[in-house]
Amino acid sequence: MGSRIIIKRMSDHNVVDSHICGAIREVLIGNDYNFLNLAISIDIGITQAHFHEKFDEIYFVLDGNIKLLLYEAESQRTWTQDLGENELCVIPAFVHHKIIEASQKNRVCFITIPQFNEKDQHISEVI
Repeated sequence: MGSRIIIKRMSDHNVVDSHICGAIREVLIGNDYNFLNLAISIDIGITQAHFHEKFDEIYFVLDGNIKLLLYEAESQRTWTQDLGENELCVIPAFVHHKIIEASQKNRVCFITIPQFNEKDQHISEVI
């Protein structure tokens, strides 16, 4: 099996409107790379509370800051987490989450492992 180098330029990004997070720039998707998806949101605001059953999600703040509200059913724990520039949060499957605050200017990178599946976005009734 040979190596495959992938180059993605800004013009290659596919901009989609997510009913959970708003406008998202898909950078690396399933057809490109089978192990994960990578997307960027520019100036994301408050999002709808949701969770995923089949993939983990990483929020990596490139610029600005966000505040997450998280709920873990197993421990019945609810908490907030502030993230600033160059900080990240790994959100395992089944952890309910939403952005409750965001700086006016920000860039957030979202990585899903394994690949993102739009059908695996479940609205949270808890937070």
